[in-house]
Formats: sequence, structure tokens, C-alpha cells
Amino acid sequence: MTIRDELARIDARRSANAGAPHVTATRAGIVAMDYELLGVARVTEGRVRSQPLAHLPELLMEFGVECGPVLSAAGLTRDHFADPENTMTVEQGVRLMILCAERTRQPHFGLLAGQRALPKQYGPVGLQMYHASSVGAAWRGPILNLHLNGRAVVPALTVRGPTALLSFSLFGDSVEGFSHLLDFVLATACNAMRLLCGPDWAPMEVHLAHRAPVDVRPYQKVFRADLHFGAARSALVFPAFWLERRIEDADPGARRILQIRIARMLTLQNLEFPTRVRRALFMLIAQDDVSIEGTARLLNMHKRTLNRRLAEFDLTFAKVLAEVRFQLARQLLRETDLPLVEIAATLNYTDSSTFSRAFRSWAGTTPSAWRQANAI
Repeated sequence: MTIRDELARIDARRSANAGAPHVTATRAGIVAMDYELLGVARVTEGRVRSQPLAHLPELLMEFGVECGPVLSAAGLTRDHFADPENTMTVEQGVRLMILCAERTRQPHFGLLAGQRALPKQYGPVGLQMYHASSVGAAWRGPILNLHLNGRAVVPALTVRGPTALLSFSLFGDSVEGFSHLLDFVLATACNAMRLLCGPDWAPMEVHLAHRAPVDVRPYQKVFRADLHFGAARSALVFPAFWLERRIEDADPGARRILQIRIARMLTLQNLEFPTRVRRALFMLIAQDDVSIEGTARLLNMHKRTLNRRLAEFDLTFAKVLAEVRFQLARQLLRETDLPLVEIAATLNYTDSSTFSRAFRSWAGTTPSAWRQANAI
């Protein structure tokens, strides 16, 4: 049995359980877990695995749109999704979303596509979610290892008292179609939560780091929650007790095999150290922490080691932090109407004047002037 056959079997069983109080994680067959790593593509900077978008041709056909011309316009072929290890550039993925939205006349196409995406499409990293001991443990895998599927997005999970916030930041400058990517990721995350917690699961709030569309009804239909557009970060907000929920039929044996496979993948696709630091800072900023101590702790090393490793690349922690803050600032200035004081707080500045001085040193102009010059 091939991995595709096994995953088809998983889908069939999960569909049969769709009406159950919550969807159980199947034992998944060790064959599907025994991933052949010799054929695993190395996902380099600026690229993502294509498999999470493999259902787009079918979705296009549902709207009466032939997929061939759309794929061709995005620089892809009809058989591109046949191999789960094919990759595409982030720009190709976003361009494909834009074209799909135009051809189907569905401006929220990223949302529709994300609603169909399943954790299994993310390979061993996604499959591990079905075999975690709890919902919280299920999310720790993607948060730590999502870069094995691509480096477009950085997830973070923050718990503040009784509330959990599962957020996603764009790892790279925002481009045209940025909102499609974030809508896709949020809808995918919501779908994963419903697979783990039951089809009736819904967040308390959904934050979207882009301006509100003309019609918000599709978002209300997908998320079934209070919507907050123009937010500082894209996130699902829900009661933290869901993280303690046990996953029925999770197979510890399959989990151990997947952990070994992922560890081997990490050795094959290890990130350069500065990239690891940047991704760590994206996670920590979502948790209101920009300290070198917090970054070192997340990377499981002493801060002296962190400084020494960065020095090997002629970098300092302060310089990397400034790069991450500048990137996030540009995204928020371009994609939202948040006041400067809120952007400053999001980036962990003490006040807006400190943020404005820092931004001017990076961009050579004020945040307000930059926002006006780069308005969408």
C-alpha cells in the first residue's frame, strides 16, 4: 500500500465519522508513517510544498472554471500536484490564489481553499497531529516544524489565562494577494481544530490582519465567530481548555515513528541559524517577548551561544530583531489601518515615538509617510 492509498483510506474513515461528536484519529497504518525520505524535496528559501493546494483544480471545476489555463498562467502544469513532493515559489502560490479568485469571481477564494485543506497534506508534520496526546500537543508539531513544508508563514500559540491565541505571521514581505494567503492559513487551522475537536467547534474570535472585504458573510459562514478585520495579527482565539482535549485513538507507536521521520527531515532541511532566530522572534513577538533570553530559551541554548552563532554571520541580535520588526511594521502599515500606537505596541515598543524613530532609521521616512506612499 502506498502513502497515497493509505491517506485515501484515512479520508474515507474520517468522512464516515463526520457526524460523530468529534472525529477520531485513525491508527493510520504504519505503512503511511514509514515515509520514504529519499524522495522528500528540500524546501529552500522562498518555496513551499504544493500539496496543501492540491485540491484547487477540483475547487475550480466546482465553479465551472477549467483549471489548465489558470495553472498555466501561474507557471504550473496540470500534473504539478500529482507528486506530493513538488514545490512552488511563494509568489506562484499567491499568484495562483489571485487567479482563482478572479476566474471564479470569489474574492474570498483563499478562505474557500483553506476550508478544504487537511493536516495530512502537510506530510509527516500534519499527520503527527492525528496521533498527538492532546490538541495542544498536536499544534506543537506544526509550530516547531512547519518550515519543513515551506517558510511563508510562522505559527505561534499563546495562552493568556483562560484564553488561547493561535496566530500566524507572514515570513517575508507582504505581496499582492497577501490576504489570500492569510485567509487560507486561518481557514486551514480552523478546519484542523474541527477535525481534532469535532465539527461543531468554533473559535470565540477571529482576527484578520487585513482590511475588511466588501462582503464578510463568507467569513462568518466559515468561522462562525466574531470577526476582527485590520487586526495586528491573524489568529484564532478560543478557550484554552480545548488544548487539554485528548485525541481519541491516537497511536503512540505511529507518533514515535513520525517523530523519528521528522527528526530525519530536520537533519536534511536544517535552517540557517539566522533564519531560525528570525522565526523564533516572529513567534515571540506574538507572545509580547522580544528578549534575547526568550529567544535563546526557545532555541534551547544560552544567550552567549546565540550571540556567538550570529556573529559567525556578521550579525547581532539587535540587528536581526530590527529586521523582523521592520518587516512586520511594513506589513501592518500596508495591510491595515491600525494607528501607530497599536503597531508600536504590537512590536513591543514602549511608545509610538520610539517606534517612529526606529522606523525612520530603517526606511528613511516616517511610518505615516511610508503608509501613504505604499497604500494599496
